[in-house]
Amino acid sequence: MGAKAKFSEGWCYETLREARWPNGTICPYCGQGRVTTHTRFTNTPRHRYLCLDCRRTFSDLTGTPFARTNLPLSTWFFCLQLSGQGLRTSELARELRVKWDTLLYMQRRLTLPLNRPGLIRRLREAAQEIQSE
Repeated sequence: MGAKAKFSEGWCYETLREARWPNGTICPYCGQGRVTTHTRFTNTPRHRYLCLDCRRTFSDLTGTPFARTNLPLSTWFFCLQLSGQGLRTSELARELRVKWDTLLYMQRRLTLPLNRPGLIRRLREAAQEIQSE
């Protein structure tokens, strides 16, 4: 479990932001870049934003496979790191410390055709870089 300890929530959210928005934060609803950080949520690793064009709020997770789940982002990153190692589902679930059906749910969300494969690929590469350090 030493590898999972390397994934702090802050690092995971920062890596997600860099992979998702390399040229600055974009509103997932209207596609505009005029956004500001929502001031009530500045002390947490997960940032919330307010779009100045459509006036909607969103977070780092909005529109990603990680949205609307109760799993820590570090668990998702650990899953991305281990998923290419050829572990059986039961072994992977044990390593992640989640139930078997939760792991199947995670794998299904990571492979949905609606996902942007580039984002998942960049996050998997970042997670595997940590492993090699």
